[in-house]
Amino acid sequence: MNRWLAGILAVVVGIPLFFAIVGMLYQLLSTMRDERLYPVPGQLVDIGGRRLHLLCVGEGSPTVVLEAALDGSAVNWGWIQPRVATVAKTCAYDRAGAGWSDSGPSPRDARAIAADLKAMLDAAHIPGPYVLVGHSLGGLDVRAFAHDYPDRVAGIVLVEATHPDLWRQLPAALATMPSDSELTLLPWLSRVGLARLGWIDPFPPSPDLPPQHRVAARALAASTKTMTAISAELRALPASLDEVRDAGDLGDVPLLVLTAENTYPELPDDLSFAAERAWRMLQEDLCGLSRDCTHRLIAGADHETIVYKRPYSGATAVAIIDFVERVKMRQASAQSLPCAPREPRSVPTTARLTDNADRVSAVALIH
Repeated sequence: MNRWLAGILAVVVGIPLFFAIVGMLYQLLSTMRDERLYPVPGQLVDIGGRRLHLLCVGEGSPTVVLEAALDGSAVNWGWIQPRVATVAKTCAYDRAGAGWSDSGPSPRDARAIAADLKAMLDAAHIPGPYVLVGHSLGGLDVRAFAHDYPDRVAGIVLVEATHPDLWRQLPAALATMPSDSELTLLPWLSRVGLARLGWIDPFPPSPDLPPQHRVAARALAASTKTMTAISAELRALPASLDEVRDAGDLGDVPLLVLTAENTYPELPDDLSFAAERAWRMLQEDLCGLSRDCTHRLIAGADHETIVYKRPYSGATAVAIIDFVERVKMRQASAQSLPCAPREPRSVPTTARLTDNADRVSAVALIH
């Protein structure tokens, strides 16, 4: 009887253990293959014993710094970075643990991410002040940077940016965060290859990125390092929300808020209206952070396609370019008339933008 029970126990334990070992070997070999197939496109910048991947294109100031959404990778800016680089040096980077960057210490809250960004820009000898562009959760990071290093900021663009009070305003059915056990489990499931096989894919790369960026994004997202970084940022999200909530406003720093026309396209009708109303209200509130703010709606876009899919990414790029040109004019005016008073814009402006190839139309709705 004891031998029979021992045999059953060996099967129960042995089969899952066997598949776990096979999965870990598959993940390891696949990661090594991806490192050969997708070499570092930019430079690895040492920030004190660990490296962050930085990719800069274009010339001219102010330098535009792109802060990605949750997965934190430079490849997400595949449509936008080349277009913005036609008017200014434009830098995208991978946050710690994402893409080609080394992992970073915990916690991975907004202020820690902002400190990494400053250290990287300093080490790469890229002087400020910068125009910071933050998409989704990346909006929290650029706001933390603006609070901690205000003299390094020439302007801010918030693209479908997360408001620190979002989870207080969303319908209850949507106002949930992953549990600590889920966040602990996620990297382990990745370690045995389940993310790479597509059995779990909580944060899939967009299929609408440029082809070369899309395949790299898929490979990078399947790495254990990236999944661990995502888990760490989500675990620190409550602290990040508190940090940004307490950061205060931006004074007269130029601000552009870009909002998708349809942020939640997949929601059922009973949730969609309430969620869209809450999101739009919070986006308007973001514009109130600065006395010099413009709010634009990107026609037809949703939370992801506003950056990841043409033609919506084109409208986003054009809006950023227009903003950069305005910041340039402001800087030139300040240099030529250092003592002249500047009257900040007191009424935010909302515009609805579309982009059809290289043609852009805008209808201003001032309210």
